[in-house]
Amino acid sequence: MRAFLLILVLAAWTNPVQAQEEAPWARIVIIGASVSHGFTASEPFGGPKTKEYALDCYLNAALLAPHEPPQNLANAMFFMLPDDMGHTQIRQAMTNQPTLVIGIDFLFWFCYGRGQTDQDRLDHFDKGLKLLEEVDCPLIIGDIPDASAAIYRMLSPREIPSPKARAAANRRLKEWAAGRKRVTVVPVAEFMRAVAANKALTVHGYAFARGTTRALLQGDRLHPSRRGCAALAVSILDAFLAGHRGLDASQVRWDPDEVLREAGHF
Repeated sequence: MRAFLLILVLAAWTNPVQAQEEAPWARIVIIGASVSHGFTASEPFGGPKTKEYALDCYLNAALLAPHEPPQNLANAMFFMLPDDMGHTQIRQAMTNQPTLVIGIDFLFWFCYGRGQTDQDRLDHFDKGLKLLEEVDCPLIIGDIPDASAAIYRMLSPREIPSPKARAAANRRLKEWAAGRKRVTVVPVAEFMRAVAANKALTVHGYAFARGTTRALLQGDRLHPSRRGCAALAVSILDAFLAGHRGLDASQVRWDPDEVLREAGHF
């Protein structure tokens, strides 16, 4: 009996991951499209500047808690094959035993896209939600914003869902998330609405003044600028901590400008 107890103690000591639950920051995996992957119009197919807009850089800079560098599986070409790429990304993410999966723009192209009726878009959106059901750890997902300001810049009119379709998708997401305690929904739609109108915006107590927020987007009016990437990273972590009261808020760098400096792009 004593020998058996000794084995248990040694197992816990040599494998602390099993001895206590890991923090959600331990192994973050990012899935999704171009906002998560990083995008700048000067390098539409990627290049040395593209990494400066990658979400993992800003999440890494925002986190003060011990963690592995976030793994970014997002792909700027996601819009071409969202079903196939979404399935592949989630399957690959799960093989890495993540403690947190972040897909802030994963569902975007399950609502946006070419030649679809409102019902077609909602049916496709449900397919995206079905894929996300394979994630068996805490999940952060973004809702569907109004990206119509990007028409004739990055998006064509046929790719834009109607307000009715967007509202239906966001209702469906809210219902889906309500029954899943591990899911956090980030209000990207609110973020984009304020930025598109150049209105004041507050992120975890940090106030962006009216008339300054449009600079959080690049000229294409769809992808975040570098400062916008920092603000988005803070918004993601803010939404997550709001739903997980037991986490230590001091483990996050909340000032977007400090996040930007830490990421090396101030």
